[in-house]
Amino acid sequence: MVLYQVNPDPIPESDTSTTYAANTPPETVVANNDEFFGDPKLKFTSSVPWPGSTFIIRSASSGHVITLLDGQIMLASPGGRGSIHWKCVENKGWIGFQNVTSGRFLGHDLWGTLCCSGERHQGWENFCVRMRPEGGYVLLMTHWERLWHVGSSLEHGVEKLAKLGDGGSDGIVWEFVKV
Repeated sequence: MVLYQVNPDPIPESDTSTTYAANTPPETVVANNDEFFGDPKLKFTSSVPWPGSTFIIRSASSGHVITLLDGQIMLASPGGRGSIHWKCVENKGWIGFQNVTSGRFLGHDLWGTLCCSGERHQGWENFCVRMRPEGGYVLLMTHWERLWHVGSSLEHGVEKLAKLGDGGSDGIVWEFVKV
């Protein structure tokens, strides 16, 4: 017998007593993932965002990705001419995302709109990435002593990404595709 190999079959009981002990399988087996995880339309293929890795940050509902295009942050279809690769970094326990092409950090401006202008990962470039029980992640940004979720808002008829308010349940559900 090799110590580093585990046999997944239950160990047979040699006890002859009258007490019954059910054999427990070595892992949980689910016949239908759609029933187990809820809505079958929601398929999450996200990696865990972790410092030192590079990701494409994708909206789970639309499939659009956070894109830096002509100095502006937007949600756009992948495959366009914008920059979509974000290096995950850490500073003082906070997560940050540095655009691989520009070297600038994803953050917010004075009005809370997402931008990519920070030369260093500081307070306005801090993110908290919270996993959702249903799958995917919510991006949260600091607002004084609170965390506000990242979502979309209309500004002069144009959809913009911004930190929108308290709580993490109303934000866009994000997936992190490791590249």
